[in-house]
Amino acid sequence: MTDNLPELLRNSLNSQLLIYKQIHALQNDLLRDLDSNNELDKIMSLLEKKNSLLDGINAENTRSAPYVDEWISRKSEMQNSPLFADIERIISEIEKLVSELRDQDEAMLQRFDQQSQSKNRIDAFRALR
Repeated sequence: MTDNLPELLRNSLNSQLLIYKQIHALQNDLLRDLDSNNELDKIMSLLEKKNSLLDGINAENTRSAPYVDEWISRKSEMQNSPLFADIERIISEIEKLVSELRDQDEAMLQRFDQQSQSKNRIDAFRALR
């Protein structure tokens, strides 16, 4: 049993939330660059940065997996924790961002498909997802 589980989980979720916000902003840049027909090199650089941020999310998920498992099993008893509402808020915000990121991914795929060299761009994008 982890005594400071709410604090550990909140810190991990906040780290993930910050990364998701960076990905969201980066994808806004990608969509803008796709609309302005910027060079493939710049788009690829942004996609590589996105891939790096996703690696950060995966690393944080792996690091915090024991806390999440414990939180799930002890959630009912943790409702009295002063951090419970904050943790639930962060989880909701992450879920919202993930949904928006999926929408952005779909919009990017549609733009790639409309652009010249679309097959190469789509393959590059999928390789970095």
